[in-house]
Amino acid sequence: MSDARIRDMIARNPGGGKLQCAVAHYIAASLGVAPLEVGREATDMGVKLDQCQLGLFGYGRKGRSSYKILGRKVEVEKEVLDAIRSAARGGRVACAELWRIADAMGLARAEVGNAADSLGIKIAPCQLGAF
Repeated sequence: MSDARIRDMIARNPGGGKLQCAVAHYIAASLGVAPLEVGREATDMGVKLDQCQLGLFGYGRKGRSSYKILGRKVEVEKEVLDAIRSAARGGRVACAELWRIADAMGLARAEVGNAADSLGIKIAPCQLGAF
């Protein structure tokens, strides 16, 4: 079901047809809705999600190496890698779980995204429904 409040806030975003992940999460928090609802409304409106906080997409032209910021060399403590491995199920770890790890360990979310990528662990599902 469409939520006019979400659609209104997305429409007010000056992103030129793109909605940054952080803004989508802000909309969800300010309206008290699940991030997935904001992601679905954005998709229905033809608005592309942009600048994933874990570094998976939205940082340049699609198909170019700059499109994602994964694959960058990061140095994190062994305990971070262990936490990611422990959170992974079947070679995957949820976006929300990586956020929790990053926040608990005082790291940037993109650092944890890169650490998961360096371990060969896929990140899914996305809290906004992008993947």
